Amino acid sequence: MIELSLTVQVVIWLVVIGIFLASGQASLFHPVTVYCIFHGLVFVLRPILVRSFGFDANWNYMIFQPTDAYFIKTLAVSSVALIVFATTCVVVGWAKPVFLTDRFPGFNAVERRALLATTLLLLPAVAYSIYATRNGIEGERVNGIYIMTNSTGYLNEAQHFAIPLLGAWLVATRFHWFNLAPISLYVGYRVWFGWSRWTILLFLLMTVLVYCWFYRRKWIPLWSIVLAIPVLALFNLLGHNRDLLKQFFAGESLHVVEQDVGMSRAEKIRKQLDTQDYANFDYLSYVVSVVPERTEAFSYGAQYLQLFTEPIPRILWKGKPVGAPVKMINIGAYGNFVGLTVSICGDGWISGGWVGLVITLAVAGALLGGAHRWFWRNTDNVLAAMLYLVALAMVPQWYRDGGISIFKFLLFNLFPVLVWMGMNWLMGPRLVASHFVPLPPGAHLRFIRARPRHAAGNNCGARSRPV
Repeated sequence: MIELSLTVQVVIWLVVIGIFLASGQASLFHPVTVYCIFHGLVFVLRPILVRSFGFDANWNYMIFQPTDAYFIKTLAVSSVALIVFATTCVVVGWAKPVFLTDRFPGFNAVERRALLATTLLLLPAVAYSIYATRNGIEGERVNGIYIMTNSTGYLNEAQHFAIPLLGAWLVATRFHWFNLAPISLYVGYRVWFGWSRWTILLFLLMTVLVYCWFYRRKWIPLWSIVLAIPVLALFNLLGHNRDLLKQFFAGESLHVVEQDVGMSRAEKIRKQLDTQDYANFDYLSYVVSVVPERTEAFSYGAQYLQLFTEPIPRILWKGKPVGAPVKMINIGAYGNFVGLTVSICGDGWISGGWVGLVITLAVAGALLGGAHRWFWRNTDNVLAAMLYLVALAMVPQWYRDGGISIFKFLLFNLFPVLVWMGMNWLMGPRLVASHFVPLPPGAHLRFIRARPRHAAGNNCGARSRPV
């Protein structure tokens, strides 16, 4: 039955992709495109590898082994999530995916000055964030959630302002080769730091999105696929050894994967590939198995109440609740779920089973679909387009994590774009009140405008008078 279910899983995925392409809505800029890639990797390819090669590293970590019935149920949950999300996102986000003009977008003088001012304003925060976290971040885990004890997330995460700033300067300089210098510094630092590997992948995705938008392409160029290969390899290496680059500069021997004595080559390869990098299927299997059978309840969306408490720094509120302020269930009580993510599918399942799954994925699809429709109406607006493209590059994190983490990522990655928009408004021309004319009670005001002579005929010079 599992082999049949895996086949059905592949068929459903391919059918959804086929319908999506046939709809005429498909492009690199559609949230469904990103979700189909995510789903194919973690909910189609991963379970096939788990079944075919006996991947069990994550089962052992979670102290959990799903039955065949829950294995199949997990496949069903992920497929329903795909169908609901894709349908809602395409319907709500229906737009004509055609660029308004063929010319390359450019910045005017005001936008350039505003971008320079934004960069100079935020760079000190980026530099101090990097300096403050150079030796790591002190903290502890409480109920499987890591909390900082000597700092605040607003300071530690400020370094991520660099991602949208680099993207904006790529466009401002028309992708000039000298951008390689700051990009190399940023990527090099992320590799040296070792943690938050997602910033490297999401930066690459943002760069590809911005490049395609700038050059008016609806699909990715070949070079981005070629570039993704070493980036993914680097991502995997850092997953095995976060201090890889530090050890290299220190002249120490590099240990990527512990090579146990007596292991065959196939076993070593399996050990290297059976990681937590794309194991959301494994985690979702755990979630589906314990909720609600073990927890005897759902969360009913209470995890989203954390949106009201999370913005308050813990150093200002010592007694701030860890995680959601109201906890209906604790999925970590039935296995080791420390450091793992539930995905947007699991978040919906935790909220209310099949009903919660449909509601969560429908809401997510509607929100992203609305943003997609707005993007195609504003493709020639540089600031609006950058706002959407940076946000779209962050959504894989939402698909992977679920819950409220996307709001934290968007906060630090959209903030520079919002500051840039504010600077552009301050530095540019704008309407201001010059004087006031009081009107008597009962007066009516009629707004008029002149029309071209060929449109107005003999009455082109006529004006309506205020009454």
